[in-house]
Amino acid sequence: MTQKKYRKKKMRSFWIRMILTLIVLVLMCGTGYYFVFRSPLFRVKAIQIEGVSRLEQDVVAALSEIKLGDQFYGSSLKQAAEKVESHPYIRDAILTRKGFSTINIVVREREEYAIIPYMGSYIYLDQERVVLNVTDGILDSNLCLVTGIKFISFQTGDTALVQNEESLETAYQILGAAREAEILEMISEINIDETGQVKVVTFNGIEALFGYMDNPAYSVLALKEALITLHTRNMNSVIIDMRYEGHITVQDRARQEDEDDKP
Repeated sequence: MTQKKYRKKKMRSFWIRMILTLIVLVLMCGTGYYFVFRSPLFRVKAIQIEGVSRLEQDVVAALSEIKLGDQFYGSSLKQAAEKVESHPYIRDAILTRKGFSTINIVVREREEYAIIPYMGSYIYLDQERVVLNVTDGILDSNLCLVTGIKFISFQTGDTALVQNEESLETAYQILGAAREAEILEMISEINIDETGQVKVVTFNGIEALFGYMDNPAYSVLALKEALITLHTRNMNSVIIDMRYEGHITVQDRARQEDEDDKP
């Protein structure tokens, strides 16, 4: 056998081995793909939900569009997280795979913070002013009602746009100060009129007139002290005039209304 023929035979043998190796690799990859992505062993058998208190777990699972029996590695967890986060009450969601058959969904919910009535509807906002819900009636009587706010636009899941931004900012400062002072659950309404003057109403019927509130934190602490004093004296349905710094007056609501009705 000449050297030339020997080289051809050796080259042909090399290519045969290469082709056979590629065939084996393709078969192995195909088998591996089927085993991981098509085998009944790798299917979603459980969906765990963590972090929910307002929403039902079934609602969160449905939002992800991942179902029991789906291929375990066949779904994009990033896309599923974005679908869960599309709900206005969900701030963010993290999806992970556990083991070979469990999808874990951890969510952080948004908290209702204030209700703003507007044109016959009630708009629920969170602390970041994201619109969580719009209803025709008040669903949660424990939340504070903020009145006097005028909207430019609002849509569930988006930040509300208002005309009187300063008034809404003042209302949120009052809410934050009331939470810090641990009297938020006592306040039923914060009213800010067109001139920017503030009135706070408690659930037991006490009205506090603040006028222009330059320091909400200080004003709320002063209100807390006044409410404690009124409580110890068993005085409800009164009007507290706190419009003048260092001078607080308390008047019976019925008497004040009678005076207002006089010509």
